[in-house]
Amino acid sequence: MNREQRRKNRDEINILSETIAIIKKYMPELMNKFDNLTDLRHKSYVKYKMKVIFMVRLMGLMCSIKSMNEMTSEFNTQETIKNIAKMCELELNEIPHCDTINDVFEKIKVKEIEEIIKDIITKLIRGKILTKFLIRDKYYHVIVDGTGLATSRKRYNKNCLVKNKTDKNGNKYQEYSTYVLEAKLVVGNMVFSIGSEFVENSNNKKFIHRKISKYKKIEKNTYNKKEDKRKNLSYQKYKQDCEIRAFERLAKKIKKNYPRLNILISGDALYANQKVIEICRKNNWKYIIRLKEGAIPTLYKEFEEIVSKENECNVDKYEFVTKIAYKDYETNVIRYKDKETEFTYMTDLPITNKNIESSIIVGRKRWKIENEGFNIQKNGTFDIGHLYSKNAVAIKVHYLMIQIAHIIRQLVENGSIAVKSQRLKIKEISQLIKKKLTSTLVDFQKAYISQLRFDE
Repeated sequence: MNREQRRKNRDEINILSETIAIIKKYMPELMNKFDNLTDLRHKSYVKYKMKVIFMVRLMGLMCSIKSMNEMTSEFNTQETIKNIAKMCELELNEIPHCDTINDVFEKIKVKEIEEIIKDIITKLIRGKILTKFLIRDKYYHVIVDGTGLATSRKRYNKNCLVKNKTDKNGNKYQEYSTYVLEAKLVVGNMVFSIGSEFVENSNNKKFIHRKISKYKKIEKNTYNKKEDKRKNLSYQKYKQDCEIRAFERLAKKIKKNYPRLNILISGDALYANQKVIEICRKNNWKYIIRLKEGAIPTLYKEFEEIVSKENECNVDKYEFVTKIAYKDYETNVIRYKDKETEFTYMTDLPITNKNIESSIIVGRKRWKIENEGFNIQKNGTFDIGHLYSKNAVAIKVHYLMIQIAHIIRQLVENGSIAVKSQRLKIKEISQLIKKKLTSTLVDFQKAYISQLRFDE
């Protein structure tokens, strides 16, 4: 097939119809769930139904439009209005302005959006289309990691994290940022969000502003003990939120939303600590966590001493020691080592000579959350580092909508027969969706989708 023929075939793909077909088949209640979100708007000011608000935003993300103002401008066509109306099964004369969307997002209950994501993932799991990617035919692989979103030298809301920094000229300044901890379900070459927890300073905003702004290091003796005793406060409450505390909250969400799901947790060396291991054991989750020398020094040292005398593995480049005592329980330590690279993990998965290689591969899949997850969402299509709103609630809603859009995008990319046959790239998919949405009256009945087939 020459380039001209490929262009012709690509232009003939009803990519928007493919996308809507995916949504209807695997997320049939999505539109109703959007419409049933708690609406705190005054009834006299309601011009657009909730499903219109959210479908416009979802389509903006599917088109990889980088800002809200740009979305309003790009969607200002009669074709866009009619296509959105057809999706929502309504009559529309206009679609909501970006300011209208942000105003609504500021009043949304974040838990309700999280519930929508849970329902999407649950349906995919119950549909048995993900079972071929189980680890050892039993465990769903979930990677946890955090990433920064928007940053600014100005405090854009009271929940921002605060860092003291120095520019290249030696001038001190404060950087305000939004940070989120993600749990991604690995399914072949895709990653689906199953839980998000924001790292934020909602409980200690006054202290952070007072102390950090003067570039004072937070120590246990820097606060007024008498005053704090009267207010029944502690030093712990003054500390900025952190990823490990966020993981405790995130783990509760995941356990509540997926109580019977067999989960294998992966994480970087930050998660090699007693607290994380105890949470995994309490929830009956398995774990495989990157281990570095400084993470758990005693465990790492004992592994080095034992393996130097008696390596249980007889497979080249691999080492492992089982049942090493750690606190009140035992763990296994595995390692891949050659002249250039070295990867060490702690895990409670049973380890043998037969499965050591596959176990190391599972551990290295931790990078999927960076490559297929954060990297694509930052640099590929969705631009999660963009400050779509300054409001703390709206920031969360925008982020969660990106997670929904990313799930749909991956299903389209990997499940649509037409898309797979043309080997369309991510940016091409976005361009084709935008072209169809903004310039063509789309027949949503004409789609080639039949079933999803994921490739490793």
